[in-house]
Formats: sequence, structure tokens, C-alpha cells
Amino acid sequence: MARREELLVGLDVGAAKVAVVVGKSNGDDLAVLGRGFLPLGTVGSAPLLAAQRRGTVVDLKATTEAIVKAVHEAELGANCGILSVLASIGGAHVRSVNSHGVVAIKRGEVRPEDVERVLEAARALALPDDRQVLHVLPQDYVLDGQEGILDPTGMSGIRLEARVHVVTASVTAAHNVLACCQGAGLDVVGLVWAPLATAEAVLTQEEKELGVALLDFGAGTTDVLVFDRGAPRFSFSLGLGGAVVTSDVAHGLQTPFHEAEHLKVSQGCAVRDLVGAHERVEVPGVGGRPPRLVPRSELAWMIEARVEEIVQLVWDEVRKVEADRYLNCGVVLAGGGAALPGLDVLVQRVTGQQVRVAKDLVLASDDLSEDPPAVLDGIYAGALGLLRFHLRSRGEELVPQTSAHRVFRVVKSYLREFVSALRA
Repeated sequence: MARREELLVGLDVGAAKVAVVVGKSNGDDLAVLGRGFLPLGTVGSAPLLAAQRRGTVVDLKATTEAIVKAVHEAELGANCGILSVLASIGGAHVRSVNSHGVVAIKRGEVRPEDVERVLEAARALALPDDRQVLHVLPQDYVLDGQEGILDPTGMSGIRLEARVHVVTASVTAAHNVLACCQGAGLDVVGLVWAPLATAEAVLTQEEKELGVALLDFGAGTTDVLVFDRGAPRFSFSLGLGGAVVTSDVAHGLQTPFHEAEHLKVSQGCAVRDLVGAHERVEVPGVGGRPPRLVPRSELAWMIEARVEEIVQLVWDEVRKVEADRYLNCGVVLAGGGAALPGLDVLVQRVTGQQVRVAKDLVLASDDLSEDPPAVLDGIYAGALGLLRFHLRSRGEELVPQTSAHRVFRVVKSYLREFVSALRA
């Protein structure tokens, strides 16, 4: 009997854009039916984007309006109405830590409720009231000293341990994303950390197993997510991204910010040695001043200086915890900044790793769409990754946990144990 197809919507709320992908699942398969995209601009002469700062929503109205327009475009493409979404959240407020939980196995065999209990124990971190757990990502389990177990269910033992990667977020930032979506008339079925969603779209399972680092270059932040043996081992978010590069170009060349962004995208390069000595670019003036020609190498020098600083800061964090020892497959570059020419050369120079740039996204399935795109533009990586994350994590609770939610989960776990004991 065929399984019921399920309509899924991924909403990627970034610092420079809002992207929406509508897909239809049939089991573990996925077809893209529609998509919407809206870039977020600047306001006046502000050096950072109007709706987001360091990846965090600061203008609810502008972000809500962008969501409405991007969702409408996706609705037209998919010929459907969108009522609920799985949304992304990002920003420098996101932090992560590796944690560890231990429980006793009461009946000699590991049951699903035992796995839930040990994960609950691992997530029991001492967090301030303004932070909440976003994800508890299992790395592996240890049963009576036996390490490296991926799924202990059904195995015999008396002591179960879980090693997990816990991602936490600002309660206020999460509520602001939810408020924007609700203001656009959307229900949010869950929030997913943006780089985690991007990883689902641009990394292969082989890369995750062997060891790889995702460097996600956004407008507001630059994020790194290190995988090994299929699980996240380290992650870090730096509150510097493409917007600060644009700001450097605007100040250095004395041109409006929107013109600086256009110059960066159309004429920029992350390595000045890759630019011809006689190349020139036209730089618009400010306040009615005439445009002027400057060497393209001058533009590249400004970009290279800032991007190299960003990459070095991120890589220092990776090396501080020795996460670079996992990287048998090197580094994969994603995000809007990954399209910058020469970025792969610069990253390889700083990190000493082999580098791959994730550009277009090859779809695993497209036979359900009337006009199927065999390849999806890389700007939709986060939104597409949200759908794939949802399919892989089906059954897991994705909605951010408030204190009330956490209490409910603990009570529910104890009630399940009590009922099981009565039946035994």
C-alpha cells in the first residue's frame, strides 16, 4: 500500500534573504514543487541589513513582510496554500556544547523510553533563563562500557550513556522568529539551526562519516559545523559575515552601501593575486559625486583582508578544541558568501585543508513535479535542507523548548515508566 504523500515547507530566514521551498514527501523521497526568494536590502546608509543584525531579527515588520512575499511566490509555483512551515534560526546568539548523560537500565534491555531518558539527562544543562535548548544531537551511546553504539535499542545492559551535541539559542531571538512567522499567518512546526539545515542540503553522508567541516558564510554570521562518524562534533557561530565586508568596501571606496554590495558580488574577489594588474572597476560616488575608476585589485585587497580575518577567527576556534583532527574530507563552503571568487583558495591557504564549494543543489527526486528543476540554486540550500532534516528527524520534537515544555517532558517520561512497571 502506497504511503500518503506529505506537503512540507521550509522557510529559511537569513540576514540577507528569505527563501522558501515547498516539497512533497512520499516515504523518504522528496520532490520540490515550488520555491520563493526575496533578498533583504539596506535602509538609508545603515551598514548592516535592516531586518537582521548579526543574523538576529531586529525589525519584525520588515522580516514579516519579506516572509509574506517569499511565501506567496512559493505558493504560486506550487499551486497551493501554505499554512505551516519548518523555519530556520541563526545568529551569533546560538551556542553549542558537547554533553553527556547516564541512566540505569531497569529491565535489562534498552527500550525506546530508556533512550529518551538518557537524552533527557544529557540535555539537563544549567542554562540561564534567557536561553533554551534548540537541539540535542546524539553522537553515540555507551552501554556497559561498550562505546560507539549508534542505536542501543534492544541491546542488553544495565548502564546506558549518551554523548550528545547540544545547541542552545536565545529565547528572545527564537520568539522573534516565531513572531515574524505568526505575523505572516504561518504556524511554525519547529525551529532548526540554519547551518544544520544547510548541512543536510550540501554535505554527503560519506563526508559526514569520514569527517568534514561546513563553513557557512552568511551576511550576518559565519558558522562552522564539524561532522565525524555521521554526527556533529563541534560548532561555532561568529557574528561577522558578508555585511561587514560590504561595509569595508563602502567606507574604503566611499560609495553607497547598496553599490558596495553590487561591486562585491559582481567584481569582487577574495584573493587579490587572482586579479589582473590592469583591471579597473567603476565606483559610483556618494551624494551626486561623479563615478570614478579604481583598480580592481584595490577592491580585492579590501575584501581579502576582511574575509581572511573572518576565516582565521573561525579556524582558531576549530583548532582550539582540536576539531581539525576529524577533517579527512576537508572543508565545504556554503552560504551566500561561498559564491565569492577565490574564497576556496583563501580558505585552503588559511586552513591547509582541501576545499569544496557547494553551489547548485542536485535534487534526489523530481518526478512528482510538473516542471521539475533537476538542479536547485544554492541560495535555497537552507530551505531545502530544512525539508530533508524534517524527513530524517521525523518523530523527534523540533519545537523550541520552554521551561514548561521541559517539565512536561520529564513528567511524561516518569508516567511512561510508571505505566510500564504496572504492566510488567
